[in-house]
Amino acid sequence: MEKNIVMSAADEIVEMITDRTSHTSGGFHLSESLNNLGLDSMEVVSLVFDIEEKFNIQIPLNANMDIESKTVADLIQAVDQLVAAKVKLN
Repeated sequence: MEKNIVMSAADEIVEMITDRTSHTSGGFHLSESLNNLGLDSMEVVSLVFDIEEKFNIQIPLNANMDIESKTVADLIQAVDQLVAAKVKLN
């Protein structure tokens, strides 16, 4: 019997960040801000676009939100909330 392994949003996001940095998945803490991981503003925008596409959500960004200072945990929590709200609507 073949097993399908489904990654959680957290695992997916950590993998996306790891792919963009020199860190391994165990090499950073969820409490670290995105800019402390070495992601510049363009890489953060690219990460957000990839997350939106992967989870079919819209992450609301505005001029007052400094996403680069958000932690990895903040980003995961925001994605989880947006995915849960989307599931609830369907």
